[in-house]
Amino acid sequence: MVKAVQKEKTMSKNQPTIKQLCMACRHIDEMIAEGVTMNHAIRLLELFTDVYAKLFTGGSASPHSAKQVKLWSLAAKKFKSKVSFGKYVRVEHGTPRRAFAHMVLKLYRKQKLNKREMDKLVKKYWKLAVITIEEDRRLGKIARSKMYKTPEQRWRAAGIHF
Repeated sequence: MVKAVQKEKTMSKNQPTIKQLCMACRHIDEMIAEGVTMNHAIRLLELFTDVYAKLFTGGSASPHSAKQVKLWSLAAKKFKSKVSFGKYVRVEHGTPRRAFAHMVLKLYRKQKLNKREMDKLVKKYWKLAVITIEEDRRLGKIARSKMYKTPEQRWRAAGIHF
């Protein structure tokens, strides 16, 4: 009898761990204490949380590409056959990366940053969508940095439909 061999899920070398996310959060506080602005201090955490979420949701650690994203706005679907995506559509974060990183930092400061809480944040707030350049302009005018309860509410506020 041949025993079935279950293929073990391999973790990407670029998969940030909770320990590394905590280290990035601690680093923010240390840099701010030394006079670095939040704008600069939080950038590594933005990258780490984005990669963590992308890998958690089944993506790869590579940069975002419209070809990899499943959710397309109705307007963006018209451009799926175009070769040069950047001219017509872009990948958009339902919750801005900075806002998402601040949520993670808040968990860390409450000493509640763990895998369970991080995964809950990803499931609720981290979504990618492909939208048109025009939809992106509208989003920038009304909802670029404002926090909404869900990515879907943010997109609706900008008149983006899926």
